Amino acid sequence: MGQTQVAGSPARGADAHRWSDSSARAVLQLIVESVAEMIGFEVAVLSVVLDGQLVTAAYAGPEEFREFLMEDDPVDILDPVLAQAESWGRFCFLPGEEFDRTDPDGHWVVMSPEQGEHPDSWHPKDVLLGRLCDEDGALVGVLSVDAPISGRRPDASTRVLLERYAAQTERAVLTAFERERLVQQVAHAEAARRLIRAASMPAHASLETVLQLTHEPLVTGFGASGTWLQLLDGTTGALGCARDRHGTEVPIADELVDLARCLAPVLWREQRVLVVSDPDDEDPTTTPGADTTSDPLTVAARTHLRPLGLATALAVPLGAGAECLGFLVLTRRAQDPPWSDLETSSALEIGHDLGTALTAAAALERERALVRELQQLDDYRTHLIATLSHELRTPLSVISGNLEMLGDLDLDRQDTEAARHHAAMVRGTVRMQRVVDDLLLLARVGDPQHPLDASPVDLAAVARGALALVESTARAKGLHLESRLDPTPVVVRGEPAELDRLVTNLVSNAAKYTPAGGTVTLSLARRGPDVVLEVADTGLGISEEDQAGLFRAFFRTTNPDALREPGTGLGLAIVATVAQRHGGDIRVRSRLGEGTTFTVVLPGA
Repeated sequence: MGQTQVAGSPARGADAHRWSDSSARAVLQLIVESVAEMIGFEVAVLSVVLDGQLVTAAYAGPEEFREFLMEDDPVDILDPVLAQAESWGRFCFLPGEEFDRTDPDGHWVVMSPEQGEHPDSWHPKDVLLGRLCDEDGALVGVLSVDAPISGRRPDASTRVLLERYAAQTERAVLTAFERERLVQQVAHAEAARRLIRAASMPAHASLETVLQLTHEPLVTGFGASGTWLQLLDGTTGALGCARDRHGTEVPIADELVDLARCLAPVLWREQRVLVVSDPDDEDPTTTPGADTTSDPLTVAARTHLRPLGLATALAVPLGAGAECLGFLVLTRRAQDPPWSDLETSSALEIGHDLGTALTAAAALERERALVRELQQLDDYRTHLIATLSHELRTPLSVISGNLEMLGDLDLDRQDTEAARHHAAMVRGTVRMQRVVDDLLLLARVGDPQHPLDASPVDLAAVARGALALVESTARAKGLHLESRLDPTPVVVRGEPAELDRLVTNLVSNAAKYTPAGGTVTLSLARRGPDVVLEVADTGLGISEEDQAGLFRAFFRTTNPDALREPGTGLGLAIVATVAQRHGGDIRVRSRLGEGTTFTVVLPGA
């Protein structure tokens, strides 16, 4: 936001203990940095609500503003801004031109005194706040961004990304609050366990992040000299890392890894931990859970303790449900106290908590990999369509030109048969050119790398133009055209050519699939902040089965009456893509034999 509002430092005052979880703060900081870097803002700030105050939980931006922004502000300073702001889902946007009218108190910073010359340039006082709420709708935090690197106000695709990050941040904040409440409910030893539990389950963290963020809380909470987290082969991947007390990585022998892989499933099945001590230092009376048997696994583990200078190790299985996912090993030196009953029971609970976190992280990584793969496939499809379309356009142009030259030879007089073939080739060429043009348009509007050069567009004028375009065809077919347009301009922001194609495709489709004597109605009106365009007809209608794939490229209906009409199967795919590209959506209501209504909702300007 052009006026950056954040609140006081969470590390001081009565609330300091409520945000002592460094790993949770690290996750929130990571999210805020991701918002700034991935979406393209110079500043991103996360403030949380604590006792009626806004407290900064994470900040990414110029260091010269950090100290000033680390000041507490009451939550109600946001009220005048939110009351005037435009709703973008979780985010609210207040244009800088309106900011001074709200006259808000608090710590607001103008990041840049200048505004670009583009009509959609970011105003120095623009405010963009994301409201983070709990299940009851109560405000728990605010995610604010400022100074877009592009210098432009967010377009539709950027808003979608902002909404996703706001939802992710909201879940992370709610999770952090839940962790802090748990910390306050238990005694010192139990609080340490809860702290570790909270640290081991950062929202939306990767497997590597889980392994990294759990080390410090485990060492602190258990007074350990080191940790070793190892994942088993399988869906979670065979990741592992051992660190000493200071976080330095320690190499682990392959034999010890193999040993732990054999031991972990047994411990998980029996739901117990194992304390392994050096026989020279072992005192069964003071080491609860110590294994003094001659079990081969235990004996082998003991032999590995001596070279590492360790006196005892606490082995904890990690899992979820019936599946063992890995193991956690906590180590202590000879001068450290033995493991207590509370520590061993807490460690087993942590095994469950970490197992759940690892399962979620693994599922998230699989989802991310799938999204990347689908994105690559979609990009490949878009580039393939564009390339093929360009390659087809050149030979089609040559064919079309030669057919025009043949037409100039007056074939009708010389050879009736040749003239008929010539006319058929002309029709085929025109149809192929239409397909190529549609493919190129679909590839262009469907390419996420293609920017939307938006400007104010009067959709009412576009609608009147579309009706005029099909008027002669409709009159020849005996159709009735009706328009219900707002007499005043109905303005949206977008590319005029794309919006014209959207309306024209819908109107021409309605005319094409409506029998003689039917009616096509075009309606356009404002509904709150949105603009609603409806194209209704009394035509053939669409079955429920066909409606499921109606907006896919190259989709053709199963209705034999509709198949008699020529078409490329790309018109509605273009309509849906253009609508989504402009921050809107499209819906269809239809019953076979009773007509169809397409409704497009776009954000009003």
